[in-house]
Amino acid sequence: MNKRIVYWGIILLVSLYSCTSKITVDKKDQARNDSIGKYLELAGNDTIAYNKKVLYNDKALTFVNLNQNDSLTRWNLYFIGVNNYNLLQFKKLDKNSKILSNLSFKSNNQLSIAISYKLTGLNEMCKSKNEQAIESFSKAKKIFLKLNATKRLITLNKDIAQVQFYSSDFLGSNKTLFENLKRIKILDKNLNQDLYRNYATIADNFLHLKDYKNSIKYKNESIKWAKNNLKFVNYSYLGIADSYIQLKKYDDAQYYIDLILKNPKSKFVSPQNFYNARSMHGYLKLVNNKMNGLPDLFYEVEDYFFKNDDSGGQDDNQIYLSIYYEKLKDNANAIKAANKALNISKSYKNPSNILLSLEQLIKVDKKNASKNAQEYIMINDSMQIAERSFRDKFARIAYETDEITQEKDKAISQKWIVTAIAAGVILFVLLIHIITRQRAKQKELQLLQEQQKANEEIYELMLVQKNKEELARQSEKKRIALELHDGVMNKLASTRLNLNVLTHRNDPETIEKCLTHIAGIYEIEQEIRNISHDLTMVSFTDTVNSFVILLNDFIKTQKETYFTDYKLEMDETINWERISSSIKMNIFRIIQEASHNVNKFAQAKNATISLVLDKSNICLSITDDGKGFDPEASNEGIGLKNIKQRVETLNGKIVIQSITYKSTSINIAIPLPNVTG
Repeated sequence: MNKRIVYWGIILLVSLYSCTSKITVDKKDQARNDSIGKYLELAGNDTIAYNKKVLYNDKALTFVNLNQNDSLTRWNLYFIGVNNYNLLQFKKLDKNSKILSNLSFKSNNQLSIAISYKLTGLNEMCKSKNEQAIESFSKAKKIFLKLNATKRLITLNKDIAQVQFYSSDFLGSNKTLFENLKRIKILDKNLNQDLYRNYATIADNFLHLKDYKNSIKYKNESIKWAKNNLKFVNYSYLGIADSYIQLKKYDDAQYYIDLILKNPKSKFVSPQNFYNARSMHGYLKLVNNKMNGLPDLFYEVEDYFFKNDDSGGQDDNQIYLSIYYEKLKDNANAIKAANKALNISKSYKNPSNILLSLEQLIKVDKKNASKNAQEYIMINDSMQIAERSFRDKFARIAYETDEITQEKDKAISQKWIVTAIAAGVILFVLLIHIITRQRAKQKELQLLQEQQKANEEIYELMLVQKNKEELARQSEKKRIALELHDGVMNKLASTRLNLNVLTHRNDPETIEKCLTHIAGIYEIEQEIRNISHDLTMVSFTDTVNSFVILLNDFIKTQKETYFTDYKLEMDETINWERISSSIKMNIFRIIQEASHNVNKFAQAKNATISLVLDKSNICLSITDDGKGFDPEASNEGIGLKNIKQRVETLNGKIVIQSITYKSTSINIAIPLPNVTG
């Protein structure tokens, strides 16, 4: 729908209202309103250069009579505020929202109050005050529901989804948007811009969920509804290019970047998209080792962001600049750019970008890598907490808003006695259900505690009586069971997976490769023989460096066998000769079991195993960037149980953290009494 038609339609409605209220609009007021309408139309015209649109919007504000609190004045302020939001003029938006809020509450007009809440929400969203923004939007939504303003609800829900996106609640944002698309189809009106914004944000959510194929799919869908609006189209092209970069399809990414850069209108109509495309183009040059024109291109982009007080994409540009200097081995400038990216990300409180900046800083600033890694973990954890808090708050607000919709459909009168009886029955059933569940949980917990206590007593008894033959044999049976699972079973699983290729191919080359794995069966036989003859962990005690060599050989085997890129980080101050064989054996088995879980379940690209000496504790950390799991919801397998049992045996502590579709980390601290470097 043409913006000019919308604006003049509102003008007509306000004029009719004025006539019924016996208010006369003189020629001077009419001329002022005509001027405002003209400049608002120009400010919203995407064929006009960006800087000119800003000037036209500012000009429209100069014609608004702020001493006259009528519907037309409030609508004009609203449209000017929305333009400032779209034009990234956030300081002006802040001023607009405060003036409109003041006038709207003085007028006591419900529709004006609703649009003032919406503009306030946009302003708070731009300040990264996401919880305050969702509160303002919910207040506006309640009024729109009461007024049956379906079209305004559709636009508002898009803004609500945007706040969810900024709060990293990508699944919740998509849920809001898909429900919104249903409303648009039911309304069956020409809502191209709303359809575009919904599909574009759905694509952005999928991008952050690392579902790049769906992100590309919905970006292409958004382009259909952009209707040649260059600003919208260029934004979608950027998103598609970003997805292809993540998929490492750099030629495809360059194609969409070129669609923006080679269009002579892009720089004037949507400069932010143009300079973000320039920055991304520079990154693609880095990927392809084409250094010509760098780093001048990145400084050109930085100059635009600085002059226009625009931080959207500025941190990404600084990360690319840091990567450039990293390639040149210019650590000082690489660290400087990474720190600048981090400060920019923090300034607008974007946790995802803060983590990206910290990742780059950890790479280039080896001296402060530990400190930055700790900050990364802290922000990552707080990000999850904040996301959970936001989702809880949003759920409460959504529930309160839904109650208004339900109240409209309820009958006006209800019999209190029926309600009381129903509530009593429900409460009674609920109490019975809760009591039953609590008793079942208590019994289960008691059983687990008793089992744990029994296990501890058995273990203590085995330690005290380890010299007695019969009890020693029982202890060995348990140890051998662990050895078979953690050592032999892992190797057998690896050999089986590598030999499985013979079911698909039996050419000479494949057979030759598989012969090495067949030879590995001999090693498994040897390990079984060692276990059977109750060897006392010779591989952990024969030389000073045997344990380090053993770990390095294990990591090398993992790299050669699986797709995951394993890295081993060891603190050189650890004196392995002074550490007991029992501790070394358990550490090695824990690493084996955790690696087996990574290979079998995580589908990770990278995994890092780190061993650090912290005072009198040895700290073991195993992290991967795989698909993760919910440690609380999932049932523990025998692998995790074995790891925890080994940690308990060593009187250590274990913390397992996992983010679904992102990462998993196992952190273990084992006390080492009287250990020195």
